[in-house]
Amino acid sequence: MILGAAHIVLFVAALLCAVIGLYLLVVTIAAFGLKPNRRVPANYPSCAVVIPAHNEALQIGRTLECLARSNYPKDLFQAYVIADNCDDDTAATARAAGAAVFERTDPGNRGKGQALDWCFREHTEMLRKHPATVIIDADSMVEPDFLAALTARLLEPGVAAVQGNNSVANPLQHWRTALTGASFALVNCVRPAGLARLGTSAGLKGNGMGFQSELLAHRGWPAHSIVEDVEFGVRLLLEGHRTVFDLDARISSDMPAGRRQADAQRRRWEFGRFQVARRYIPALVRAMMTDRVSRHIGALMELVVPPLSVLALVEGAGLLLSFFVHPAWTAVFAACIAMTALHVALGLRYCRMPGRVWLALAAAPVFLLWKVGVYVGLVVTRGQRGWVRTQRDGELPAGGIAPHPRGDRHT
Repeated sequence: MILGAAHIVLFVAALLCAVIGLYLLVVTIAAFGLKPNRRVPANYPSCAVVIPAHNEALQIGRTLECLARSNYPKDLFQAYVIADNCDDDTAATARAAGAAVFERTDPGNRGKGQALDWCFREHTEMLRKHPATVIIDADSMVEPDFLAALTARLLEPGVAAVQGNNSVANPLQHWRTALTGASFALVNCVRPAGLARLGTSAGLKGNGMGFQSELLAHRGWPAHSIVEDVEFGVRLLLEGHRTVFDLDARISSDMPAGRRQADAQRRRWEFGRFQVARRYIPALVRAMMTDRVSRHIGALMELVVPPLSVLALVEGAGLLLSFFVHPAWTAVFAACIAMTALHVALGLRYCRMPGRVWLALAAAPVFLLWKVGVYVGLVVTRGQRGWVRTQRDGELPAGGIAPHPRGDRHT
């Protein structure tokens, strides 16, 4: 009986790992066929750059300075900062740097999605003035051609939403930021590029998103979960709007090197993603039954695919258990591990990640143990309650020791 149960467990695990591994390998290979979009708009559209910010006085100035160096006509873009429930000098710093500032005070309804929804519904004149709207985070560094690349895609027929190439700015700071950089490369570049090449929706990744303003004027930002970007991307797809991906629209931000900072960030990402998956997987399956499968399969698989750390743990456990059950299962799980490893290797090569990031893969076992602790914490606390602001390294006191999070849900 025990042996029979082990075969069932291994069969289910092997089936899931094989489907996921094959999907990752297919989109990775497809990514190599995506060509950069080098076209420059003949007539640049007027663009609103919206920056939601909660207590970002130390970061917002650098972001606005970086944006000001864009290779884009200066009279055709304007930065708009949403100072959301701030109790620091975010608003004053943004105004001093030339941004228009919308101040929002609603302590009982915090969150990035809520702030964006409020902005698009309360400041419709901004959307009427600018036919293109770009959303970036308050700690972002944009490449000079970022706005031109993003708006060029929005000028293409039928394109209502674009996701830029969102990466980690400090992958060489620490082994943890190096592994986060590798993860961003695979999730925010390789997989969207592969999905774009296959003709399905690339999805939204939170930072560096562009939209036809008319789309936002009609909908606002109805996604209010703690991973509002993923949710809104799925909602748009279900409404018939495919998100395209642009390799040349490059944007980056620093990731936390400290364990406590990274813990808070990962809890938000992982639990929020689980919530969206639980809510929207049934809707995507129903849509696939009534519409073209190819339109929705990418979004469905992106919600089904777990973090690579979880996939590696399942594959490793399956391989270990197979030694005690049957050699055939050993071959199956070895093949699954090979597909996952090939996805990582090809993906890092596609993104031309530096050698030190490759070397940081040696710390993957430590990373896996850390992620197990994050998941245990989610189970113990019954999930992430709201948006917990990730403290930046520059905000740490001398010595780099972060105080306990205050529980702020930031935008």
